[in-house]
Amino acid sequence: MEEKSISTFVINLKKRTERKKNIQKEFRSRKEFSLTIVEAEENKNGAIGLWNTIKHILQDLVPAQNEYIIICEDDHQFTEHYSPEYLEAAIAAAIEKKADILLGGVSWFENFIQVSEKLFWTSNFSGLQFTVIFRNLFPAILNSPLEYFMAADYQLASLTDNVMFLYPFISIQKDYGYSDATPKNNSKGIVANLFVSTANRLKILKDVNETFGVKNTSQATIPPLENITIPTYVINLPERVERLQHIKSQFAEKPEFDVTIVEACKHEIGAYGLWQSILKIINMAVDNDDDVIIICEDDHQFTSDYSKEYLLKNIIEAHYQGASYLSGGTGRFGYAIPLTENRYWVNHCLSAQFVVLYKKLFPVILSEPYDETVVADLVYSDITSNKMVLYPFISIQKDFGYSDVTEIHNTSKGIVNRLFAESERKLDTIQKAFKKYSSTGDIAV
Repeated sequence: MEEKSISTFVINLKKRTERKKNIQKEFRSRKEFSLTIVEAEENKNGAIGLWNTIKHILQDLVPAQNEYIIICEDDHQFTEHYSPEYLEAAIAAAIEKKADILLGGVSWFENFIQVSEKLFWTSNFSGLQFTVIFRNLFPAILNSPLEYFMAADYQLASLTDNVMFLYPFISIQKDYGYSDATPKNNSKGIVANLFVSTANRLKILKDVNETFGVKNTSQATIPPLENITIPTYVINLPERVERLQHIKSQFAEKPEFDVTIVEACKHEIGAYGLWQSILKIINMAVDNDDDVIIICEDDHQFTSDYSKEYLLKNIIEAHYQGASYLSGGTGRFGYAIPLTENRYWVNHCLSAQFVVLYKKLFPVILSEPYDETVVADLVYSDITSNKMVLYPFISIQKDFGYSDVTEIHNTSKGIVNRLFAESERKLDTIQKAFKKYSSTGDIAV
C-alpha cells in the first residue's frame, strides 16, 4: 500500500465492548489503516442511529484532503482473500471507473456486472461492514435523511448508480447472533449463511458470465433476413374468440412468422392443459423437422420495440451462444447477466407468452416428467440453464382482466402490467450499466 495509511472509521455502540475488542484485533498490526473508533448514535431505530453516525463521520471527522475513506461496522472480519495489495489495486480500479462506493463484501446484491476480474458493479446491496466511500458521494449522503423504514445500505445504494464490490470478498460480518441495526439478523447463523450463499451464487454467476461471454457473436453468420420465416405456434382455447381476434391482429402483415393456431388442450387445471398443449406443439415441431420455433400464448402483444431484424438477429446470435430458450419479454426473472446490449442470460424466467425454443430442447421437454402441479414457466426454467431474454422486450402480455392458467391474475387486477413494468425497470438499470462499462472497454469477458 501507499505509505500514507487510509483513514478508517469503525462505528461501535459504547455498550458493545466485545465488538470493540474484536474489531481492534482485526486491525491490529495492519499499518495500511489509520483507525478511529467512533461512538455510534443510540437510537431506538438502529438503522437511523447508524445513518446519523455515518453522516457525523463525513461531516466532522474526515480530513479535508481525503478523497476517500473506509467506514466499518464493528462486526467486520477480514477473509483469507484480503491483502494490502488486493485492496490497493481495487481502490485504484474503482477510482478509474468513477465508483462512489466500493464494498469489501456483500451479504446480498440485486443485479451485477463484472467489470474486471475481481470488481463488480451492482444496483443494490446489503452489507456495510467494510465500505470505501469516495468524496464525490459525501454531499448526497449529508443531504439525505434516512426514511424510518429504510436500511442504511439500501439508502446508500439509492443515492448513486456507481456501486461496486469485490469478489472474492475481503470482508464478511462476524456473526454475533444479534444486530443493533438489522432486526431480521437477530438469530445465530443468519449473517454467516447470507455471506456464504451470496459468495456461492457469485461464483456460479461469474462462471456463467465467462462461459457465455467468451463467445463473440460478431463471428456469427447472419444470413439475408428477407426470406426467413419462423414456425410460430399460437395456443388458443376455441371459446376465447376475443383472444383469437387479438392474436391474429398481432401477426397480421408480419410474413416473418409462419403462424399455426393450435387448439389448446382443455383441463380443469389450466396450467396442466397449457403444458399438454406445449407438448402437442413440440411433437408437431419434431414431425415438421423444425430447427427453431416460437410458441405464443394468445395474450402475446408486440411492443413498439419489435422489428423483424431485431428478433431474427438475436435468434441467430443466441443460437451461436448456445441458447436453448429465448424469451421475448418476461414478467419476472432472478439474476440477469448482459451478454450483449439487448440479450441477457437469466437464471429463471417467468411468462411464456412469446418463447423461442431451439431444437436441442425438444427431446428434453418431451421427456420431462410432470403432473397436475406443472407450471410451464417453471419447467422451462428448470430444464435448461441456457436461458436468455431480450431487452427491450418485443413482447408483453395483454391484460384481458382474467387468465385461464394463472389464478392470481384473476384476483389481483393489474398485476400483469406491474410485473412487466418492474422487470423492464430492472433490465433498464442493468442495460445502462452495461452500456457505460462496455463503452469504456471495462466489461470482463
